[in-house]
Amino acid sequence: MKPEIYSITYRIPLTDAQQARLNRKWPDGDPFISYEKIDSLLEPLPVEDVYWSHHTGQFLYFTVRGADVEAIVVEVIARLEEKLGRV
Repeated sequence: MKPEIYSITYRIPLTDAQQARLNRKWPDGDPFISYEKIDSLLEPLPVEDVYWSHHTGQFLYFTVRGADVEAIVVEVIARLEEKLGRV
């Protein structure tokens, strides 16, 4: 038997400006950038479990599945930087 990597969870540090964008809320209290928006931004990439919270520090977490994990991570970071701003 030979084990293979199936998924890897990554943690990206967020700048103050990026965290502030994620923390913005509509007047009704809903987040301006929701998990659904981030999920749709990352489609059709094999990424799941996207998570951020002020309880976890200034980090965004996500899990990547697939054979070419490094290329997927590069694409995820590029899309997130486009939406949240560059580091």
